Amino acid sequence: MMKRNAIATAILLCTSTLFVTHNAVAQDAVFIGSVKDTQSQLSGALISIVGTDKSTVTNYQGQFELPQLDAGNYQLKVSYLGYQPYFIDLTIAEGEIQKLQPITLFAAKDDNTIEEVIALGQIQRGEMAAANNQKNAKSIKNIISADGIGKLPDRNAAEAVQRIPGVSIERDQGEGRFVAVRGLPAQWSSASINGDRLPTAEEETTSRATAFDFFPSELIEFVEVSKALTPDMEGDAIGGNVNFITKKAPDDFVLNTNFAIGQNELAGGTNYSANVLYGDRLLDDKLGFLINATAWQRDWATDNFEPRRGDDGIGVHRLELRDYTGTRETYGLNGAVEYQLDQGTISATAMYGSLVDDETHYKHRMRFDKDRAEVQHIRNELITEMTGFEFAGEHYFGYDKTLNWKLSSYENEFRYGNTPNGEDNSYFVVRFDQKNVGYQGLEDRNTGKNYAYNTIDGGNDPWNAMSNHLPSDFSFDPDKTQLSWVQLYKVFVNEKDKIVASTDFEWQLDNDLTLKVGAKYRDKERVARFSDEFYAWDEANYGPAPTLSDFTLADQPGRSDYLDKLPIDYQSQLSQVASTDDLAQFWNMNKDKFILDKSESALIENGGALGRNFDVSEQHTSLYGMATYTINSQWEMLGGLRLTQTDTNVDGYIYLADENRVEPSSAKNDYLSVLPALHVTYHSTEQTNYRLALTRSFSRPDFGSLTPGATYLEAENELVTGNPELNPTYSNNIDLMAEHFFERVGLVSAGFFYKDISDPIFQSSTIGDFGSNSGVNIIRPENGESAWLAGIEMAFNRDLGFVTPALENFGVMANATFMDSQMSIPNRDDKVAIPRQADSLYNFTLYYDDTFFAARIAVNYKGEYIEEHGSNSQSDSYYGDNTSVDFTTSYQLNENALVYLELNNLTNEPLKYYLGDESRPLQVEYYGVRGMVGINYQF
Repeated sequence: MMKRNAIATAILLCTSTLFVTHNAVAQDAVFIGSVKDTQSQLSGALISIVGTDKSTVTNYQGQFELPQLDAGNYQLKVSYLGYQPYFIDLTIAEGEIQKLQPITLFAAKDDNTIEEVIALGQIQRGEMAAANNQKNAKSIKNIISADGIGKLPDRNAAEAVQRIPGVSIERDQGEGRFVAVRGLPAQWSSASINGDRLPTAEEETTSRATAFDFFPSELIEFVEVSKALTPDMEGDAIGGNVNFITKKAPDDFVLNTNFAIGQNELAGGTNYSANVLYGDRLLDDKLGFLINATAWQRDWATDNFEPRRGDDGIGVHRLELRDYTGTRETYGLNGAVEYQLDQGTISATAMYGSLVDDETHYKHRMRFDKDRAEVQHIRNELITEMTGFEFAGEHYFGYDKTLNWKLSSYENEFRYGNTPNGEDNSYFVVRFDQKNVGYQGLEDRNTGKNYAYNTIDGGNDPWNAMSNHLPSDFSFDPDKTQLSWVQLYKVFVNEKDKIVASTDFEWQLDNDLTLKVGAKYRDKERVARFSDEFYAWDEANYGPAPTLSDFTLADQPGRSDYLDKLPIDYQSQLSQVASTDDLAQFWNMNKDKFILDKSESALIENGGALGRNFDVSEQHTSLYGMATYTINSQWEMLGGLRLTQTDTNVDGYIYLADENRVEPSSAKNDYLSVLPALHVTYHSTEQTNYRLALTRSFSRPDFGSLTPGATYLEAENELVTGNPELNPTYSNNIDLMAEHFFERVGLVSAGFFYKDISDPIFQSSTIGDFGSNSGVNIIRPENGESAWLAGIEMAFNRDLGFVTPALENFGVMANATFMDSQMSIPNRDDKVAIPRQADSLYNFTLYYDDTFFAARIAVNYKGEYIEEHGSNSQSDSYYGDNTSVDFTTSYQLNENALVYLELNNLTNEPLKYYLGDESRPLQVEYYGVRGMVGINYQF
């Protein structure tokens, strides 16, 4: 505690030195302009006045402003890595606003003369934008541009950032979903669009982490990854913030089209994507607009097996063989309009993103403990839909004061489509059972039940060739496979940021000191509804339940090659299955012949669905002040303080077991977060920076963690409960970074970071009883005692021309992050790692780029991490390490047209989830290779 207080005190003392009184002298001259090359505007260009310390950097639209200039003669220097420096002689009169014509930069030849025709490679262009923005930033951050995103086969917003040092993603069905920074849990980082955190809505997630698989990467102009927060940023991001900046109104006419087709190895079928971007300026260039629409449809498939562990924790009481097929559709729309005032701009943005996943799933379950085999037929349509609106203004008062404001509203919703019908829309399951299987080779190790065991636990089953233990003469018999249940698993989540209002006022007191103050308010509401309903056939009135033979049967879609990567033949022993469409029609015609079994169902009324039925009302109110002080041409300081008040109210239910009834329950969780920050940058040369950051950040408890209820999941034999008394998690952070940028575009950097964390939240996992169910895995969030995270981060990006000129078209991009963490939790004598914290991340990319032809192979690695802590190290559940290999290549046919090929998951890397050791799997999934070929045409 003393160490944390000392760090916070040091930050406050250092920060306070920036808010000294300066004798501000108002100046009356200013000039504004923009920087571009022959293709587009250039962000991150350094604009400086020769012979002075005065400088600025172009924004993401390539625009800049230099206020408070005395009347006189000046020489302006424009610096941009990869381009020849550009000089302009200026004469400014008293009280004059000098508007420059757009400044166009050109590439330099080897003899330092200017090349009139720019010859930039397709990959180099994105690297230039990233390097220049990072070099001239006031804090520790990484930036990638639309050019950089477009040259990798990354199709959604989450996948777009996985190549950045210290950033990793979590996947669903092989596609990126959640974003995490420095290996920490996704909910300990923040992901935002245009500076605003988005509401969250996802099928199984009650955290604050936003699933970004619904947001296409084509809508993104830049991505900022801030690893050390500044006071003008929202402070709930212990790992860091990933800010996706959408495309804005252009400075000139633009019309881009992109079309592609492809295929997924396991699924077959034809995939397609299409993107159109159109923008222009009207009314003497005062009014600009942009419309960007995108669509992406793909067939997908997953082969999966899941051994489920029993009462002793290691024995397998059932083996699940899961075969998924489906069609995903992603749609995105971004519209932006901007009007230039005499002293500022007014703008509006509307955005839409959706993911529709029509999924068919056949599951064979070998119930060793029940001596039966199950065939589950599953169909569901998962829909995630986000809408957002932003209305903003920027206003200049004199030449030294700027007021920015923004009003926003966002809504994110998850729901199931109309399967089996509009009233029962759900994860729709029809289960058939064949009893008295007579499994062979099972063991009873004083549990009273027969389990299978992996070789690591003294059994006979290798991790990747688990026997289904069926007798040699067994076969699924449709006449003996009887309808057992119809299950309707229902989820609905809607979260709204009804209003997000923010304002910032920036005042440049003099050439050295700029003050900035601001406020932000968010009014949030979240509605979560859940039930798990089991319906049994009414035999008393309608006779025996139907059997599988009563339906038209066929092989499931992926039977012929199901898990053919493994050294075991599962395909030949799978049952034939019915069509899920036929089963949906059967349910709709015979629903009155089923009875809801409330004892098996998870409902509010029986206390089985309380943890995921709740309403949240939450308000965030923030005030901040910060200053940027330029000591001299080499030293800069940025510091300040942010105060954030969080008021949370959760309405849910509590189950009174003795009285067998449910009653409403509410819980409040209010707190004030004090978040100081100090950033110091030393520019030892024009190409070399040394950075230090001392910051404090926090993470709010997840919504589901605060609910005053619990949910029992029969399929998982798991009880998930909430904890309304959770404290937020705080972190005092130290970041050090050294970075050197090469003139020929590239960088080498190294950094160290340390996080001292208080009240970390972890999922406590214990085994106990719930009602009549034994061996239940009870999961409850708790505050740990303390934790720390430390790591180092390295990056190297450069073409190989420095080795020999013959290799100047080849290049390497590599980065690695190595981390360690430790925390204490109750009921464990040993120290454990922070949940979901990977020890290592790295990326390695080798490319060739000769202006017309480009090719890149990229390797992405994320180390294993603990998902949930158990009572000891052998009962900790892990996600295994993952290495993905992707390839993309393109050819510039002419100045308008480019053709490309992109391939993902070349090594068919599986997802691995295991208990204590990789040889004790809980889940293994294979996705296959997928690829697309397309054409990009710019008019």
